[in-house]
Amino acid sequence: MGNRPLSSFFMKRRFGVVPAILTGLAVTLAGCTGAGRGYERPSKYLSGGVKALNYTPYYIHRINIEGPDPVRGGGPNVMPAKPGKGPSGGGAESCCLTYPRQWQPDLRVTVRWLVEKVKDGKTPGYWYKAENVRIAQYDGERTGGAIAIFLPRDRVRLMIVDGNHDGGNNANNRPPDDDPLIAQGVRDDEWNLKYRKGGLQ
Repeated sequence: MGNRPLSSFFMKRRFGVVPAILTGLAVTLAGCTGAGRGYERPSKYLSGGVKALNYTPYYIHRINIEGPDPVRGGGPNVMPAKPGKGPSGGGAESCCLTYPRQWQPDLRVTVRWLVEKVKDGKTPGYWYKAENVRIAQYDGERTGGAIAIFLPRDRVRLMIVDGNHDGGNNANNRPPDDDPLIAQGVRDDEWNLKYRKGGLQ
């Protein structure tokens, strides 16, 4: 130790050891908490934006999707479809729909939408709802948000986009009328009484 004071020796030793101890402690805690890419437990649920495609001649002002907690979300307004030009929408997106990471064949949701069918600029729209809506099968590792597809005669289909253009999640294809995942909507008197301007009148 030469002529150095004993306290100086221990100070240097102590501050050389402390960082090593702290580093080891941090690594140990990271392992216990599951931090780090290889130890993370994936969430059971995902969230993604919601888009809408409208094949109907009516303006849809709001969209609400609700299932067992925490499955819920909403979608953007969407203009009426123009004759001979395909659906409107597909661009605007609302945040967000929460849905299971792993597709659940028994999952059912209720889709509600506020639609303006009287085109006089004065009459408020009415709420419609489709219950027991099933979501098309999807790959939870490749999802890119949800799309609600509105079809004539108050019908709706819900999909989670996953890039599978050969399956039922290709938003470029209009669902055929016999698609079993298309759900029939009806006027929702409960929501019209609560949330529609003027109630049911």
